[in-house]
Amino acid sequence: MIVVPEIVLERIACAVGPVVTDNRSTVPEKTIEATGFARRYSVAPGTTLLDLCLEAVRRLPAETLSGVGGVIAATFSAEDRFPSLAVRVAGALGLPDATPAFDLQMACSAYPYAVYLAGRLAADTGRQVLVVNGDIQSALTDPADAATAPLFSDAATATLVSCDPARTERSSVDFLSHASDALRCPSGGPISMDGFGVFSFVATEVAPFLKRFVELSAASDPRPLDGFAPHQANLYMVRQLARSLGLTDRLLTDGGAFANPGSCSVPLTLANAGRTGRMLIAGFGAGLSAAAATVRLA
Repeated sequence: MIVVPEIVLERIACAVGPVVTDNRSTVPEKTIEATGFARRYSVAPGTTLLDLCLEAVRRLPAETLSGVGGVIAATFSAEDRFPSLAVRVAGALGLPDATPAFDLQMACSAYPYAVYLAGRLAADTGRQVLVVNGDIQSALTDPADAATAPLFSDAATATLVSCDPARTERSSVDFLSHASDALRCPSGGPISMDGFGVFSFVATEVAPFLKRFVELSAASDPRPLDGFAPHQANLYMVRQLARSLGLTDRLLTDGGAFANPGSCSVPLTLANAGRTGRMLIAGFGAGLSAAAATVRLA
């Protein structure tokens, strides 16, 4: 576990694909009951990932973007190898050429990775860092694959991250990863998933990983957690995970409203929860990988 100066999520803005598909028209009711996903969202034809991400960014107050000292883009679905998505976002915002901007590709667990790096960059520069997190997954799924197509949505979020090294509060971060084909996406798609393999990973590896993380984090910082925002892989899975951690009363979910929008499900959930305070965030899945962090949601 890594202990760092407190990472603060100052603001979060979101954008979701506007095209709504009713999953009841394509999959059995038992699938909807198992996942909690009655609908999914996709972008309109011709919409790029940059378009979707900038829609989220531009929902932040314009005055908050003037002091941005770095851009980190967490995505696995950028249409172009380069220029990177982060560089394109920085350019679209008119940020100085000297602004550090780079992409991070960790799929489902990407948000805690990106927030950790943003917090360190913010601590070193004394400036807020913009984390852009989003994917257009509809372009990477096979519509005929009933195991994946009904699950994934298109969405993007923009998070302003700060860190004050002078404060005594601390954040904790930890990571878990190993190579597996249980959830994979070759270049150009389609996404393929072994549902049982992913569920087994969460139950046998992610749950103990997070339990240890919570225990070690509490030893470093005894402040109580005000919320637990896990990746919204499916409602059954996240409820089981919260129960295993003793955090059922602090579990934050979107109620399945957005299906699985990838790693940006975490900030999307935080943004719609209407809470502030000390949060445990966790991403897990493709890789297979997992990441966890304690942060303060301002």
